[in-house]
Amino acid sequence: MNCRIYTAVCCFLCTGILNHHNGVATAGSTFSQSSRQLSCLFETSETIPSLSDFKYIRQNAWLLLSGTKSKDTKRPHSENPPAANTLTFIVQESSLDILQHVDEDTDKLECKISRYFTDNTQILWPGLQTQLHKLDSWFTGTIKHLDDKFTVTVFLVQSSASKEAENRIPEDVSQGNTETFYLSGVLLVRTGPSVIQSGLNKDVLLSCAFSVDHNTDVAIKWILQQKGGHKKLIFAYNGSARQVEYKDKRAEMFLAEIPKGNASLLLRTVGVRDAGTYSCQILVSSVLWAQNIQLEIVEKPTVTLNAAVLSLVEGDEHKLVCDISHFYPHDAEAQWFQEPMQQGMLPHLVTHVVSSSHRQNSDGTYSFSSYFLLKASLRDDGRRYTCRVEHQSLKHPIKKSLTVKVTESTSATWLLVILFVVLAGCLVVMLYFLYQGMSTNKPKPY
Repeated sequence: MNCRIYTAVCCFLCTGILNHHNGVATAGSTFSQSSRQLSCLFETSETIPSLSDFKYIRQNAWLLLSGTKSKDTKRPHSENPPAANTLTFIVQESSLDILQHVDEDTDKLECKISRYFTDNTQILWPGLQTQLHKLDSWFTGTIKHLDDKFTVTVFLVQSSASKEAENRIPEDVSQGNTETFYLSGVLLVRTGPSVIQSGLNKDVLLSCAFSVDHNTDVAIKWILQQKGGHKKLIFAYNGSARQVEYKDKRAEMFLAEIPKGNASLLLRTVGVRDAGTYSCQILVSSVLWAQNIQLEIVEKPTVTLNAAVLSLVEGDEHKLVCDISHFYPHDAEAQWFQEPMQQGMLPHLVTHVVSSSHRQNSDGTYSFSSYFLLKASLRDDGRRYTCRVEHQSLKHPIKKSLTVKVTESTSATWLLVILFVVLAGCLVVMLYFLYQGMSTNKPKPY
């Protein structure tokens, strides 16, 4: 592993993954022991029989988080009393330090709480007391950073054996209520940015972390979905069987770091074929969660002109060519501008421009040319023409310019030369005949 990638992995472990303590993957605490409340939306769905469809129902909610497992956190007090029609979810007695993973200004966080449907199956989870005739209520709390720095999903469970389970989530939340529900956080999954851009032949780290409230084996899969819906397995890890499966030698996980909660995937020398949606799937017991990361391959174009200085003769026609090559994706645009001769004037867009069709290179990138025919004129002597290229990989457009130098037409010059020669010849002939005439008129000596 090169130093840059190793440093990135270590930084991710320090800032948002986990510390390994007593054989249990748990998050390190950097917050005070006081609780933090997040404004959330509780979302559920309701079936519409007449339309054989369903609609989403949303209600305001508070999510109260605490970074300790002490008894004092059983009844944390909210900083502000709940407003009308607001639910309150209190995460209690959890070894998961959720605060470690949301160390940001709460104004930058977006929170949503949803049901986690178990298909009427009782999930056996260590430490949870269950009853045969009642199912535990499972929920997911998803916290996203508005600047797309990270996404955290925590699994919350309300045990059917607990006293607080008497407060059930109402089936119809549209009527609103201000009830409080006490939950335990048992599993947490965290990823970095949901969209990552990379150039060709770079190493890319797809960050994914997990935390479990007890020591257990996990199963991890990375699956790539490409354009057209095609899916393929990239890497798989089975903790219980200690098995590793990978379909691409350029993909690797940090096996020694998995027990510490690091499920990140490293892709080496990525190419166009690696673009798509990568799903980090974490399976613990019978609880499965997947977090998606979009990898976009973006390669900057190379822009060249067919000349830096173009010397022309008045009246000549010459093609000015701008080659835009090896870029990805294919939506690049090129324009030609005629620069003004005087300062303070705006460039003039050249309209009679032709663009070739896009050519795909062997590495999957694209190339094309933009050109126009220039008829040389003396008024254009010293003028600059600029090719301006825009592409999503560029913060600012690429500009390449050439200067045109125009001289007078050679036909006019040769005409002057011929005229001069003819006049000179006539003058010589006249002088010759004049000299002959003068010689004839001289008196003879005899």
